[in-house]
Amino acid sequence: MPGSDHLDLEERLRRLPAALAVDPAPGLLERVARHGRRRRRLRRVTAVVAVVALFAGVLATRAALPDRTSGEVLNPGQVQDATAARLASGHGQALPPNPVVERLFTAAVAWTGQELIVWGGATRDLVPHADGAAYDPRSGRWRPLPPAPQAQMLQSGEGIAVWTGRELLIWGGLTPVGRARQGGLLRRGDGLAYEPATRTWRLLSSAPSALAPLARPSLWTGSRLLVVDADADNALPGGGLRGAAYDRLADRWRLFAPSPRLSSGQLLHRTVVWAGTRLLVWSFWSRPGAGPTSSGGEPAGVDLWAYDPAADDWTVLPSPSGRVRSLLARASLAWTGQEFLAVQHTSVVALPEPTTRFGGRYDLGHDRWTPVATPPVRVRSGGSPALVWIGAALLANGTHAYDPTTDRWWRLPAPDGWTWTWISGGRLVRRQGEAGITMLVPAAR
Repeated sequence: MPGSDHLDLEERLRRLPAALAVDPAPGLLERVARHGRRRRRLRRVTAVVAVVALFAGVLATRAALPDRTSGEVLNPGQVQDATAARLASGHGQALPPNPVVERLFTAAVAWTGQELIVWGGATRDLVPHADGAAYDPRSGRWRPLPPAPQAQMLQSGEGIAVWTGRELLIWGGLTPVGRARQGGLLRRGDGLAYEPATRTWRLLSSAPSALAPLARPSLWTGSRLLVVDADADNALPGGGLRGAAYDRLADRWRLFAPSPRLSSGQLLHRTVVWAGTRLLVWSFWSRPGAGPTSSGGEPAGVDLWAYDPAADDWTVLPSPSGRVRSLLARASLAWTGQEFLAVQHTSVVALPEPTTRFGGRYDLGHDRWTPVATPPVRVRSGGSPALVWIGAALLANGTHAYDPTTDRWWRLPAPDGWTWTWISGGRLVRRQGEAGITMLVPAAR
């Protein structure tokens, strides 16, 4: 009967689980438990690996960066401690007539903490000289320096004058070819050092011949002079970079260890910044066949390298993101000890000039860009450093100062239109030709 068949079916279905049940194999439950524990451990390890991968770039970057200081500050004084507001409210102090006033624009100028040294330079006929003078603010007088072993002139962006705390180092100047000084022929001069305490000069040991004749820029680290050939046209095969370090105490040059190579493309241009304990090299590149190697053009990528002169080794750092890359490619950089301050630059040859200006703060460790107040000027991309961090303010073009604590730009006092130059040893000066030298005195606190 249908009803009886239905009841039998229900009974068989109720008994089916028991009929299908089998005893588990010996040890199966333990193996299943162990497998579950392994899967949970694997998930935890995977999560840890993901976190490590997330921060690996940050840790590698910070390991290759300085110890969050701005490096050695020589002769700290009221100018280094001055805020942008104090500089803008300061006044110029004209110095007495200078014995080498005609040669000021191509002379080496530095502040020793006790006096201002002005040496060398060329007259209007481009003849370099070997004499100079030192100004002592306590006496208000200039005194002549003994002649150096070689006459030199320093062109903007090529020669460097550095106060080390004991000596004035001069490198990259131009000196006449031969003794007769005929035809205005010039070559790169030898390195020179002057010690005010003993009033003596010495020649530096010869720089490596592998350096380009006018390698630039030259940077002082606080203990070494670094000379870098950052010109894209002089790049080594694969986009490599050539450089050398001079150890003042040992009077010895050393070529950099071989640099990394570009990850792709052809080199467009480079930005080189000293960041406390590392030399950071930004190599912007374009795709093969995208155009000539020039300072113009939008980069397809950037390779970031850090060079440690103490260990003579290189570290490849994570590249900035695409948006930051495009901004940094058109900016000059200065390291504050915590981050980079960037301001759009104007190439000395690029026309037409950009119609917008921008500035920003860049945290390299986190690849983070923070816009700042619009700079009142575009900074130069050639010649002497356009941006200089002096400990409490950022100097731009010698005409303006930026205060990062208030995000405000200040114009430096320049009623006659002359710009200020930050010289080694820590002073702002103006070299005004026949008008002589003026030093900026910040306003009182």
